[in-house]
Amino acid sequence: MKARGPLIMLKPYRRSFASIASTLLVITVVLLASPSHLFGYADPGTGAFIYQAVYAACIGGAFYFRKFLNRIFRKRP
Repeated sequence: MKARGPLIMLKPYRRSFASIASTLLVITVVLLASPSHLFGYADPGTGAFIYQAVYAACIGGAFYFRKFLNRIFRKRP
């Protein structure tokens, strides 16, 4: 049996006008049904967590980018 690539063949996804209109209608209804004033509380730990997540994403992106550049510019024997 011959291997035919990935098991899941992805077809181009085309949305019709009706599905886009229904999605926009649902989003509009949800936004209109939600309260207009939100009273939230964010303690200092929340800010620290957001800072840590952004910092980790930047460091992880730098390591990924370095690995990507090493694949492109590595010396071949």
